Amino acid sequence: MARSTRTTGNRRLVGGAGILAAVAVLATTAAPAQAHPAPRGTVQISVGVNGAAPDNQSFSKGISADGRYALFTSWATNLVSQPAKSGRDAYVRDLRTGRTERINLADDGSVLDGFTDYVAINADGRYVAFESDAVNVVPGTQVQGRDEVYLRDRKTGRTELISGGPTSTDTDRFHASYAPSVSANGRYVAFVSSRTDLVPDLQGGGPSLARPYTWDYNIYVTDRRTGTTRLVTRGVDGKPGDSMSLNPTISADGRTIGFTSLAGNLLPAGQTPALTAPAAEGAATADVETAPGIPPALPRGARENQAQPNLSRPTTGAYYTYDVESGRISAASLDLDGNLGYASFDATISPDGRRAVYALPEPGGSTNGHRYHTVLYVRDLRKGTVTKISGGLPGTASVGSSDHARITADNRWVYFASAADNLVAGPQHPGWDVYRHDLRTGRDERIATAPDGSLGNGSSIDPVVDADGDTVVFGSTSGNLAGAGGPENTDYQVFARTTGHHGDGDDD
Repeated sequence: MARSTRTTGNRRLVGGAGILAAVAVLATTAAPAQAHPAPRGTVQISVGVNGAAPDNQSFSKGISADGRYALFTSWATNLVSQPAKSGRDAYVRDLRTGRTERINLADDGSVLDGFTDYVAINADGRYVAFESDAVNVVPGTQVQGRDEVYLRDRKTGRTELISGGPTSTDTDRFHASYAPSVSANGRYVAFVSSRTDLVPDLQGGGPSLARPYTWDYNIYVTDRRTGTTRLVTRGVDGKPGDSMSLNPTISADGRTIGFTSLAGNLLPAGQTPALTAPAAEGAATADVETAPGIPPALPRGARENQAQPNLSRPTTGAYYTYDVESGRISAASLDLDGNLGYASFDATISPDGRRAVYALPEPGGSTNGHRYHTVLYVRDLRKGTVTKISGGLPGTASVGSSDHARITADNRWVYFASAADNLVAGPQHPGWDVYRHDLRTGRDERIATAPDGSLGNGSSIDPVVDADGDTVVFGSTSGNLAGAGGPENTDYQVFARTTGHHGDGDDD
């Protein structure tokens, strides 16, 4: 996809339409003529052709705003009739019809021979963005072995390159683009990249061939309609962020982007909140317990070279928001005292961009012997208020981490994974489980349960939720969630559950 880049500082990228309006307009784009009711209860959606057992593990990644299309990645080779070539592929499951389709395909529809770890789906499920290191996803655009971000249009069957520079002068195979996030209408795609040719005024810089990867990853956003790309993590000195930025989440209207960063030049010195302990003590590389099964938020090249000496792998970073219209960056991951905390890499923003949800490390050990466990917070970015939401029942304490939170479009429900043993009364799950928090009442409830309400017999992680909180998709090793009563699985598989509850507006 050829594109030019121009200054967009005074151009309003989007109109004022909110998430609900966007969903209402877009909900019929990818739907077939005949509607089918969504299954009730809990069902496994990572299944092979004709209901066969999958031959490898799968991980939940996303869901369309109306709850119809679930997105996941899998190592399995038997989920669709078209054989997999290698690595991990991405799939969309229609929860109404039960149809599964592979989505990380070349522009000609052929199967890729590379890996796909990071994927994102838009509001109506028509567009899916993915990263891949496969060659010739779009002919003539791929550097051998380099991850790039692409977008698949499920309606037209076409795939386009998103992370393409206007000059394509960066041929360093160790530079990469990954971790896309898509606006509701599919127009805007935010992503992480270490490429040096995405915007004209940032071209140049020496190649990184002398080392297997670079920490100079920044956040970009591409407008597919105009073909322009903008640097999000531009420091106050006009330069790109001076350290790694990652984990972008774009709001439904494309106006707000949340991201994690270790850069020190994003805010003026006088506007940077004080770091809270343990952030001030170096928690970016501290031993923090995070949920199992979640791929690290680092690019594949960095992950594969973590065994090299003198390299410390970051586990947390400050969380920020970026206003696309004004270009302003603001610190988001504040604790109850207003200090800047280093959040785990699964921080996110609400679909309307109003709230940030993040997990901050707390000392005191963890259930698995780590030095820190994490606790969830929600910050109202408009009011500036901060609420701690996974502290547990009154009078109790736990060293189990809570992480991977996702918030519904009405800003009422927060779905998350946790190893804490004090969130709900009654029998406690011995490992990770999926919960839902009601921001209005403060009540937590367990989500990943068997049909009779009993505990899952494995670990459940990675919840993603639709706009109103009616359908949640998550990964689990439990064998008894769908009523089969089977033993715990060796691998993670993906499940969808209809909760029977609908959001009815936030506290405003």
